[in-house]
Amino acid sequence: MLRIAARMEEPAPVEDPALPALAGGRHDALAAALTRVGLRGARTVALLKHHPGSRCTLAIAAGADRYVVKLFADAGKVLALSAVHQVLAGAGFASGAVPTVPRLIGVDTDAALLVTEMYAGPPITELVERGECDRAGRLAAQWLRAAATPGLTLGDPYDPRHALEEIHRYVCTIASAAGELGGRAGAVWDRLAADIPPPGYSDLRHGSFYLSHVFDLGDGPGVIDWDSFRQGPVEVDAGMMSAMAARWAVRRPNHAGAAQRAIAVFLDEVDDLVDPARLRWYRAAALLKFASYLARRRPDGWAVSAASLIGDAAMAWV
Repeated sequence: MLRIAARMEEPAPVEDPALPALAGGRHDALAAALTRVGLRGARTVALLKHHPGSRCTLAIAAGADRYVVKLFADAGKVLALSAVHQVLAGAGFASGAVPTVPRLIGVDTDAALLVTEMYAGPPITELVERGECDRAGRLAAQWLRAAATPGLTLGDPYDPRHALEEIHRYVCTIASAAGELGGRAGAVWDRLAADIPPPGYSDLRHGSFYLSHVFDLGDGPGVIDWDSFRQGPVEVDAGMMSAMAARWAVRRPNHAGAAQRAIAVFLDEVDDLVDPARLRWYRAAALLKFASYLARRRPDGWAVSAASLIGDAAMAWV
């Protein structure tokens, strides 16, 4: 899913008992599973991402081809995610023409893994970093416009009333890490609960529509990482993307201005698709989600960054 370095090395073993194909460095189970999905002799190139106890993403090579393997602690997640890819493919979003999702190569429920193609193009985060902000924003908008109304009824409901339950968990996570910040986040939740917009047209949404999940495939976008898919209005994804500017301001300040420009272009391109009240609502929800990530992981300086995100969410009603 990410472009990888040319040197082909085995990553360090991932010690996570929730992922039996990798636990203790035992790669035989992974190799056997890849053989079952038709990738005999595949070798690991890089560990792309690891969420302990949940999932792990690897880049692999089979001959001259590159693929992405996602291993899950829960085989049910594999079945759900493969269903998303199949439904999107059925709607024409994995035909090789953009906009698209990665082509599904294979699924193995015994090893709880899913294999997809790997994009050759870069994520639009790279476009933002090198100043191609307008193109980044337009690519994100192109996906949102294409996926706005295909009529795909898949995923848990994420209309505002259902979303409030998840947002409350974000507030609890923040409060458990810092009571004063939890109080501020709770005030935002109160405002969200008091200002619920109409639900809008519901369809399949990505659920974590970040800049890093959109790729530049030349003629249009490819969108990866559908783990958080859900059913809701288009503002679920538009609000998440619009919150990325604030997230970059605290996590990648050197490129914050470029990210802000990309998001401004994105919002201008989708202005006719989104309802302003719902966009504001889901953007505030996304900001609380980002703050809860910081509260759970607590990197250096997390409280200052979380306070900034929570403050930005509160400003939605000013």
